[in-house]
Amino acid sequence: MQEKCAKLYHALEMIEEDFLDYQNRKNLLPIREQLNNIQEFTLWFLQQNPLELDEQLYVQTKEDILIILKDIVSAIEENDYVLMHDAIVYGIMKYLKACSIGMAEVE
Repeated sequence: MQEKCAKLYHALEMIEEDFLDYQNRKNLLPIREQLNNIQEFTLWFLQQNPLELDEQLYVQTKEDILIILKDIVSAIEENDYVLMHDAIVYGIMKYLKACSIGMAEVE
């Protein structure tokens, strides 16, 4: 799964670069194309505690990830590219990076 996390992180990183281009900023299609991968990652994360966090921190982290998922869904429903950018870049990518390099803690 570590390899899948790294691959998804890289894909989202490429999409993030497009957010810098004003003309590509409002295109949420690339994110939509990654939704199955994001869902697979989050389900795995919620079931496994891959960062081996203590129980209290893991519960809080799971809540954070669920909030990020709600933000992604809201961003799609409302076509809100700013919310999508924040949910991806400052949310899910943080956890993907931690899982792809096998960190013991989320910064």
